[in-house]
Amino acid sequence: MPTAPPHRHESDRLASVASYRAASAVGDPGLQSLVDVAARVLDAPLAGLSLLGADEQSYLARVGVPVAVIPRHLSLCTHTVSGAAPVVAGDATADPRFADHPLVTGEHRLRAYAGVPVFGRDGLPLGTLCVIDVRPRDFTGEDVALLERLARAAAGLLELHRRDAGAGLAGRDVLTESLRLRRAVDDGELRVHYQPVVDLRSGRVAAVEALVRWQHPELGLLPPGRFVPVAEASGLVVALGRYVLGEACRQVAAWRAQDPAAAALRLAVNVSGRQLADPGVVPTVLGALGDAGLPAHALTLELTETALVHGNDVQPALRRLRGDGVRLALDDFGTGYSSLAYLRDFPVDELKVDRCFTASLSDSVRSGTITAASIALAHDLGCEVVVEGVEHAGQLTHVAALGARYAQGYLLAPPREASACDLGATWPVPVGALRRPAVAVPRQAPGAVRELPHDAAS
Repeated sequence: MPTAPPHRHESDRLASVASYRAASAVGDPGLQSLVDVAARVLDAPLAGLSLLGADEQSYLARVGVPVAVIPRHLSLCTHTVSGAAPVVAGDATADPRFADHPLVTGEHRLRAYAGVPVFGRDGLPLGTLCVIDVRPRDFTGEDVALLERLARAAAGLLELHRRDAGAGLAGRDVLTESLRLRRAVDDGELRVHYQPVVDLRSGRVAAVEALVRWQHPELGLLPPGRFVPVAEASGLVVALGRYVLGEACRQVAAWRAQDPAAAALRLAVNVSGRQLADPGVVPTVLGALGDAGLPAHALTLELTETALVHGNDVQPALRRLRGDGVRLALDDFGTGYSSLAYLRDFPVDELKVDRCFTASLSDSVRSGTITAASIALAHDLGCEVVVEGVEHAGQLTHVAALGARYAQGYLLAPPREASACDLGATWPVPVGALRRPAVAVPRQAPGAVRELPHDAAS
């Protein structure tokens, strides 16, 4: 019996399936009514709405199907999910995909199948809506179109059973937007831009931060704020982050090899908690580095507080990655209630002072005091410091006088696509930048990642 290959994004697809509370969806009257309509209108003795997991197919609603769960290898719907497209077999005995299937050749004697994928809001097929007959028959294009309309309705109802249903974006059609974003990921519409991080003691580019943009065919170049929240809510952030990481690693490796001014260039990439909690995050990161030929110490993963609240879920990945040489940075420092706890419990290599403090350096004594204390604390803990959001010369001078070694912001350079980046550019060393002697920053032992206390992890 031919076995359908896994969907091309199978690991992401399975993670998407797991984001639904399947048990609560079983018996949902809305889902059941959609299956009832499919069976009645198409005059089919069997119909079902199901989720396809790694090992089994689970029916959320069914008509005439005698079991709630069947092993995946016995599912007719694997072909529908594999290709993420409708599958029709008017006579299963004459279709090479099903001709020797046990449900066709055995006592059940199934003869006709029509199934359409049910897509989640990350654009991946969760399972199918299908009808099955015990007699050969022709399914028309109208029949398939009806199933697709019912499947879209089912997808909308399934959103109520997502584990993170409360994380929806008010006033936005997350399902529609995420389906379009999935297409953008697959069709290469995303773009990676790079913003330099400047060493204030030399005036040269020390690193670049990779920032994603969407080159939308109708709306033009969209900033991350327009689509990343949808990616986070839908789970697409894992696929999106994988794309950005791979592209950025290749680009920085090429710069290091081709441009003498970039021979020691480092790369910073943002990662979300959802990415870090993904079981494949370690091989994804190490694979991106290996494929690009970029050494692990050249990559810095920027962690926000929202990433670290996953606590014990992300600890193993961080421990492994840091043990392999990848650097960790605590991003947006000072904006969260427990940033100090994270700085204590996660031995990061770098601290990024949030732009909200930079913006008020010139007119707020408190911001200056907090920034100075953050920089001093980071130095005492053996961390490098990057100050974000530097937009005018006064801020740059102030930052340098406080002892920060690295700065990033529109004064120095905005994010640009790779072809427009000038990695050989130099900036005047600001007054005060040389007041503190350069010291080697000790790297803490990889095994030093400590378990988060319960109140910080939850």
